[in-house]
Amino acid sequence: MSGQRIETERLVLRRFAGADWETLARFYGDDTVMRHMLPGRGLPRAEAAERAKSNIHNFNDHWERRGYGVWAVEDRASGRLLGQCGLRWIAEAEQTELLYLFSKTVWGRGLATEAGRAALQYAFEAHGLDKLIALTAPGNKASQRVLGKLGFRYDGEAPLWERIVSWFALPREAWQADPPIISAK
Repeated sequence: MSGQRIETERLVLRRFAGADWETLARFYGDDTVMRHMLPGRGLPRAEAAERAKSNIHNFNDHWERRGYGVWAVEDRASGRLLGQCGLRWIAEAEQTELLYLFSKTVWGRGLATEAGRAALQYAFEAHGLDKLIALTAPGNKASQRVLGKLGFRYDGEAPLWERIVSWFALPREAWQADPPIISAK
């Protein structure tokens, strides 16, 4: 499993391409999508575009430096970019985070859980990580439900990046009790 491209039942997780910035910027500019992310609302158009371009560069650089990173998540049938999901080293926490963000048009379909399972399998089986964390805004109950389905356990609240966040953890041993099945290409 190279991590370059992973297919699940409904999704393709692949490395970001430069051309993905426009769609990603639309997500970053959406008030609903960004309400639980810093700064708590959609970014202005120019700032969303700049953040999308910067994040794509950073995501791909992270892959080169660490051997894991954040994937673009697209609909397997149509090829439409739906969001992002993956693994990111957080220096301030000295741990690797599972993160995801999806277009509001696909919320409630289990896609974050499906992409998250693929990312966990890559993290624990292919890359050999021992533990992952996940961070949410304290009020982001939908994301917290996804984390619960993935096996994460609530670890409390603590400050990070000038705000209070809810911390969740998943050690490899806890995940191994119910590993998902995906195919990699």
